[in-house]
Parts: sequence; structure tokens; C-alpha cells
Amino acid sequence: MCCEKSSQILKKFKVEGLYVICSIDIIKEVKYIQVLKVWDILPLEEIPKLTKRLESIFSAYTDDYINRCTAKCLEGNFEVPRSWPASQELIKFNSLSNCEGDSEASVSLGDERVYVENSKVSESLLLMKFYSLSQGVVSHLLSGKELDLPMQVTDEQMDIILFGKSSFIIGRSGTGKTTILTMKLFQIDLNFRVASEGIYEVENSRISDVEVANDSESSKPSILRQLFVMVSPKLCDAVKQHVSQLTSISCHGSSSADINLEEADCTSDFNDIPNNSVDIPVKNYPLVVTFHKFLMMLDGTLGSSYFERFHEAKKGSESNRICFGSVALQTFIRSKEVTFDRFCSLYWPRFNENRKKKLDPSRVFTEIISHIKGGLQAGESSDGKLSFKDYCLLSESRIFTLTKQERENVYFLFQAYENLKTKRGEFDLGDLVIDHHRLKSVRYEGDQMDYVYIDEVQDLSMRQISLFKYICQNVEEGFIFAGDTAQTIARGIDFRFQDIRSFPQCYQVLYRYFPHSIDILEPETSLISGEAPVLLESGNDENAIVTVFGGSGSEAEIVGFGAEQVILVRDETAKNEICEYIGKQALVLTIMECKGLEFQDVLLYNFFGTSPLKYQWRVIYEYMKEHNWLDVKLLQSFPNFSESRHSVLCSELKQLYVAITRTRQRLWICENKEELSKPMFDYWKRRGLVQLRKLDDSVAQAMRVASSPQEWRDRGKKV
Repeated sequence: MCCEKSSQILKKFKVEGLYVICSIDIIKEVKYIQVLKVWDILPLEEIPKLTKRLESIFSAYTDDYINRCTAKCLEGNFEVPRSWPASQELIKFNSLSNCEGDSEASVSLGDERVYVENSKVSESLLLMKFYSLSQGVVSHLLSGKELDLPMQVTDEQMDIILFGKSSFIIGRSGTGKTTILTMKLFQIDLNFRVASEGIYEVENSRISDVEVANDSESSKPSILRQLFVMVSPKLCDAVKQHVSQLTSISCHGSSSADINLEEADCTSDFNDIPNNSVDIPVKNYPLVVTFHKFLMMLDGTLGSSYFERFHEAKKGSESNRICFGSVALQTFIRSKEVTFDRFCSLYWPRFNENRKKKLDPSRVFTEIISHIKGGLQAGESSDGKLSFKDYCLLSESRIFTLTKQERENVYFLFQAYENLKTKRGEFDLGDLVIDHHRLKSVRYEGDQMDYVYIDEVQDLSMRQISLFKYICQNVEEGFIFAGDTAQTIARGIDFRFQDIRSFPQCYQVLYRYFPHSIDILEPETSLISGEAPVLLESGNDENAIVTVFGGSGSEAEIVGFGAEQVILVRDETAKNEICEYIGKQALVLTIMECKGLEFQDVLLYNFFGTSPLKYQWRVIYEYMKEHNWLDVKLLQSFPNFSESRHSVLCSELKQLYVAITRTRQRLWICENKEELSKPMFDYWKRRGLVQLRKLDDSVAQAMRVASSPQEWRDRGKKV
């Protein structure tokens, strides 16, 4: 095709009255190699519009990249893809500040950022997903089965996927951490199947210590045992579905490829997974489970269950032993496990008031679960818990600096908590983990894993993570952790990647006040210009949810949110309250439930109005003053930051970060109590990060998107 700026890398092929529009591109696998990247299939009259948009993108390519795209390699009369060693650095885009894109494609904002593309996320060419077209993929497409195909990853992601050693992957929201883990698992699974079935030798195979078994009856390959673990049941279900589809492609028509995904049991109860890890059926690998399910499988493998000490857990069992998977055990766990909410409502009010002074329940619960019972140092003691002396000697370079008196008070509260918990016949996750560490002296009889993948690793304590060393001996190559300390919102968890090595704008404030709570990474940049978040102003006397979903006329005429939209709220109480107003007009999730998921549009509702910080959010003004972003004439006074008074701010900022990074396209933030949200709103406004809209019927109508039944079914598989 005639392209002025793209040096002839754009091509068109006529097929039955339409045109396949593709470009020569370069991808990175084991090496750099030329490919044909198909952008669209169009009638002739629609080609110029796409060509113009593509030329604007190609104009940002480096000369070296263009030269490699146009380089030819001939084998006889055939032109074949040319390749280069992966060791050669290949830069695709020029420095954005030097881009020569036209006004339609290049945007310069007030902060001097320049973008290659200015379009909606849903219409972006740069954000399009591409898939490698192979004979196997074609067969699956023609079979009519609905399958997720292996997606083409970025060069940086491919480097991580091909990296052959145990690794720690740190990345902010949306950087593809889960994609990397699933694709790495898929690639290793594919390599193993190819090697064990003897189709051909895999170059630079990453599989180690996995041999083909000598079977006198048949030449069946040995099992590749891969384990994928995360905390969130919703994210786990989504990953389980995706992994099942990916691995079915590599099975070459084996039984695993015939899984009926519509009927597959992907519930958080994992009824299709054994209750122990001894001789797990081949069909269950790769094994994708929640951390809670992993603990229960470990418990079922240890011979004597931790729960045998509780009479209630054995109800209905004829042998007076724990019956795994029984209703009695599941009921006991649900009613007797001490979560943070249970700690706050049933334990905290009964503690000594003087000891609680200047301490909040979140801080105390975190110290108990992550340090006194969950730190690596705790594992060195005989009972798996830090002594009073050792706890007081803990390094003061943690997230917060506790005074000697505060540490003494925390430990006193811990002892009171343990005594009360014993009287109530209850347990917490720390107790279960401590019990399972008897594997230090007891032989593990379960399946040994070849590879262990832990996603959202920041949701686990160090002692929880250290359990995996008992079930995987492939320490040098077999552990892949991925996470983001800006998203550490699991109650009771205090995680840093600095600790595990011994084995967007809201986080700017995290860096300032809580420097030890987050791993500092390079600033994120984007090649496209997105839509600024919208602050919806509704007024204190109005219920914004009623305005958005109230509508008029019959219920059949009301259009609610679509399958790719979600309302995010703080907790189950807020969720239930909203559901009473809107019924089934929208998907409503808590911030914890939405971790790892993405939506086209997100409405974050009443986050500040339900915050335990309340008016303490005004400490943000101190940060603004430090950077000369505050008009002191408009504000007479504000509190100075204090670790003891504002310790909850760290958790709140991380929850806010998780919430606002769930969207791909549009983010609306709406509050019912202006005085509580005003500090952060003022910060965002002063930085020019948001746009303001008055919430009226016209805005509410524009927010709603209708979805088809199939789109809702697809969303249902994910959440």
C-alpha cells in the first residue's frame, strides 16, 4: 500500500470482496522475528481511515525498527520471516517528546506529556490484543469451541516468561502480571508436552528435573505438576477458566481438550479438587486454587488435621475424625474463623481501654497476623509466635515506627486476644499456618510440585509464603511470585518485596508518609491519552445512586449498567445497601472482591464517606502545602501528619489505588458527603487530574450501557 510515513510496511490482500489490512511487525519470542500483524478486514472504501490512523502510529517508530520490518529474507522464490538474536536491543518507539505525529494522533497536555494516539481505550489500535495464528489455533477456531487463545505479549513480558530462574515480578495495576504468570505456565506446559510426546526437541527448554517415565506398558510421559495460587476466589475462578482453555490448546485433542467449559465447576469451593495433595489426578493439573484451598489440602495431607481439636468441626463424623468437605467442617470454618471484621466487632470492644489508646484495630490486627504470628522470625520460636522480648526488638524500619510503650501495648492486646479466642473456640489463619509448619519436622507425603506460581503475593504473610518450600524443591527455578505493594489491602497483611527476597497519583502520598510500605518503581507512562476521571457532584441532600438508576417509567424501560461496568464500594454493608436501591440493574462489588479484575467503566461510590479516617483526610492538605499546591487563604488549618493518628491512611490509600485502577475506559467518583471527600478532591483538582460534572439525568443516562445476555454470561464466568 502507498504509505508516506510507514516506509511500505502496511499491506492489503483482497479476499472475497474484502481486504485484509496488515503490517510487517517484529515480535520477541526466543528471538526477534518478523510477522504479519492483521489489523482489520474491511471493504475498500473504509481502508483510508484506518490507514491514516496506522500511519500516525508508524511515524513514531524508530528508523532501526522500520528498517528491520522492511528487511527481506529469501529462500528460493519465497520471502520468509527474517530473525535476529534476542540479545540485540530493539527500540520500537522514538522518544515521545520527539514524535512528529499529527494533531489527531499526538497530544501534549499541561504536564508536557506527549501521546502517540488519542482515542478511546475501546477503539485504541495500540491497545489491541493480537494472537499467534497457527494450525492448532485454526483447528480450534473451526471447531466452534469458545476458547481463550494465547495472547501475544510485549517484549518485556516475554523476557520474564522466558526467564529460567525463580523470579519476583513487581508491577503496578494493569501491567500484565497475571498474564505473565498464566502465559509462563502455559509455555512450560506446552514445552513439556512437546518434549514428552517426542514431536520435536524444544530449543532452550526451560523444563528441568522433569523426565519421561519408563512405563513397560506404554510410553506415557511423567506428570508436570504446576500449582497456581492466589487469595481472591473471584480472581482464582477467572484464572482457572483461562488456564483450562489455554492448556486445552496444548493437549492436541487429549481428554483435557474436551472440557465443557459451560459446565465446569469453577466455584470457590473447588469441589472438583481433592481435599489432600496425595496423588492428585493428572486431569487437575495445572492446579489452580485459592490460598485457603491450598491450606485445606495441606491439612488433609498431614495425617492429623488441625481442626480435630475442635469438637464442632467433627459433628456428623462416625469415626470422630475430621471429614474434609463435610458441611460440618465448612460451617465451623465460616462461623469460627476470626477475620478482621470479627476481630473488630467481637474482640476489640473487650480489650483494655488504656492499652488500646492511640492504637487502631487495623494496626493491632496487622501486627498480630503479620509479625507476632506471621513473620519469618516467629518461625524460629518453639510455638511459632514471637516472644514479648523478640517482638519489642523488631527492626524499627518497618512501615510504621512504634514506640516502646506502643509495642508493649500491642503485645498485651495480642495475649488478651489469644486467651479470648481460645475461650470462644475460634481460630485465625495464623493458627492454621503455624500448625502446618510442623512440616519442618514431619515428612511431606503429598505431590511435589515442579513449579509454583503465586499471584497477588502481597496478600500473604511471610510465614504463609514459606509454606510453599515444603511442597516444591525446585527452589532455583520453580518459584514465580507476582504482586504490587501498592495493592496490599488484605487485612492483617504487612508485605514488602524486600522481605520475600530474604527467602498512580494516590500513591505519591504513600511515598511521602509511608516510604517503607511500598516498593518504589519508575513512573508509569502511556502511549495513548485516556479520558480523565470524572468527579460527580450530587449534593449532600441527594442520593447519587437513585439519580443514576432511579429513572422513570416501567422497570422494563430502565437501562442499568452493562456487563462491562461495575459499582465499587468499600464493604459488604455498603454493597447490601446499594443493592436494595438498584436490585439487578448493575454489578456491585467490594474493593476486595474486584482485585485483579478489570471493567470498561467503574463507579466508585462513597469511598470517603465510609472511610474510618473521616475528617482526618484533611492531612492531605499538609502534603499539598509542601508542594505549593495549596491556597492557604482558602484553608485556615489542617492536621499535621502523625503515624499514630494517621496509620490507617496507608491502608486507605492502597484501597483507593486498587479501586481507581479497575477501569479501562471511564472512572466516575461520587460521594454523598462532600466534607469528607473534599481534601482528596481538592488534591486531584489542583493537579489537573480530574474533570467535574454535575450529576443530573442527562449525565446519568450517558453513564448507562446495555449489554446482551451473552455479554452477561461472559462476565458471569469472570466474577
